[in-house]
Amino acid sequence: MLDISIKKKLIAYQLKAIILYFLMPMLIASCNNTDLKDVSTGHETEELNSVIKDTTAIDTGKLQIIIPDSSKEKPHKEVLKAPMKRELIMRESEGVSDSKFNGEPILIQEELSKRILVSNPDTIKNYLKNLYLGQERNFPRSIADNFEKGISTEHISYPRLNYRVELFEDEYSKKPYKILGYSVRKEKEEIIVE
Repeated sequence: MLDISIKKKLIAYQLKAIILYFLMPMLIASCNNTDLKDVSTGHETEELNSVIKDTTAIDTGKLQIIIPDSSKEKPHKEVLKAPMKRELIMRESEGVSDSKFNGEPILIQEELSKRILVSNPDTIKNYLKNLYLGQERNFPRSIADNFEKGISTEHISYPRLNYRVELFEDEYSKKPYKILGYSVRKEKEEIIVE
């Protein structure tokens, strides 16, 4: 549905076009019928000019249909850039196995911003202590039996585990910003991280 003001403008343009369509051939025909003799006398041309002014009461400059340039009239809008499609990266953490008990480093990939690491430098060491204790169920065990007293005791061997910790800024980072190597062991109920 068109707006009323747009309808009025269209009707006005159509009327102007119709008037221009019929008057232009008359103007061209009247201009071409003048003789050289009439032009030299001056009197005839004045009459002809007065006749043209009387018959063309409409300004032909206004009859031209101007299609407005839409790019100039509308205000420029900022073009929004499409957001970069970021892909979440899955991190790895290895568990304890026979090769890990023999000194092979255990890979741990964690997301920890630089700001947190600088403000709390012991964050990784505390994390590794808890991780070491969590792996205790996988450590080698031995059972010593005293048949005379009917007592059996379980002994857990706490091995030295080497960790390779890769730190990433966030979940979208593809490369670690820092790689740390630690060794964790337990001596006399104390966990030591070096």
